[in-house]
Amino acid sequence: MKKSKVCAILNLTEPDEQLQPLTKERPLAMMPFASRYRLLDFNLSNIAYAGARSAALFISRSGRSVYDHIRSGKPWNLDTYSGGIFTFSQVNHKRALYEAGSRMGAFYDDHRAFIKNANAKYVFVAGSKVIAMVSINEVIDMLSDCEAKAARIYSRVPRSFIEYHPDERMVVLDDEGNVTDLLLEGVTPIRGNDVLYDLNMTVLESNLLLDMLDRAEEEDINDSLDVVVDYYLENYEVKGFEHKGYVANIDSIRSYFNASMAMLDGESFGELLHGSIPVLTKGQNGVPVYYARGSEVRAAHIATGCEIFGQVVHSQLSRKVRVDSGAVVDHSIVWQNCHIGEGATVRYAILDKNVTIEPGATLIGVPDNPIIVGKGETVKA
Repeated sequence: MKKSKVCAILNLTEPDEQLQPLTKERPLAMMPFASRYRLLDFNLSNIAYAGARSAALFISRSGRSVYDHIRSGKPWNLDTYSGGIFTFSQVNHKRALYEAGSRMGAFYDDHRAFIKNANAKYVFVAGSKVIAMVSINEVIDMLSDCEAKAARIYSRVPRSFIEYHPDERMVVLDDEGNVTDLLLEGVTPIRGNDVLYDLNMTVLESNLLLDMLDRAEEEDINDSLDVVVDYYLENYEVKGFEHKGYVANIDSIRSYFNASMAMLDGESFGELLHGSIPVLTKGQNGVPVYYARGSEVRAAHIATGCEIFGQVVHSQLSRKVRVDSGAVVDHSIVWQNCHIGEGATVRYAILDKNVTIEPGATLIGVPDNPIIVGKGETVKA
């Protein structure tokens, strides 16, 4: 069988406690973004543009929402006979069983089988909370021109982007552009106005990754693949690759709200969604938005199937949202199938799916602390 250029392993296992209750019934990767997309779409689009024909998704808990979104993988050209999109759920449960000593065998059997069956020279390993349209082909070209077998992707950002985010890391490079260390924010003092922000994205040769898995099993390390890669990366020559486009890190409610509001700015929206790499997602046919006479919409993203009778300002509405007459939605994110009743006010809020705001109800948060309404809840007047 002809060897492919690249396959991908995406770890949907990132901590999501800071995004509760929005991640109560879905992994972080399935959170809506910019009215139409899910966070997972960005890395799936990255690998689609690189020509990947095989991808594996390792999911921390239930994968129901993931399966519903990806289906056969057709939007990302992953519905092929020689590859495909493969899902492995309940990774947290599996890890707990191994830690308790109640399960035998190799922890990374699924990873190893996928890598061998994908038959690709390189593997792209990443999470889902960092939004960036990265040219994996350029990373592979860089590796082809040097002796290194792995590359770590980073972005130069203002120190405020990473400051007070203790789980984020900074890349340290030597004079030849090799990665010498990954430093945790909060442990290492930040010097200067800019930092090299680690995107938790690695491109490495398949044989090198298999070697890492062998070493992890020998040393009884049972964890997500990105953790394994981080642990052993310092033992190899690793090139740094700078991504110069848009970057967002969704690690809290506040960061999700701010990144979503940033999409209402034309420059940020264009840089992310109208760049050289197209963002692909599952298609859903729907009727156009209905704007009633007397409705008012300013600086908003509104998806298909919505009905607008009231006012929507500086907000994002997902599919099939109804805003009744006299209602105001301002600086808010409204997910699918929500209903804002007549005369209601929603300001600085995030509404999960199927939320009902009763007529006359008032829901007002602040920019740094938007109000969250959980899935299927009703806010009474």
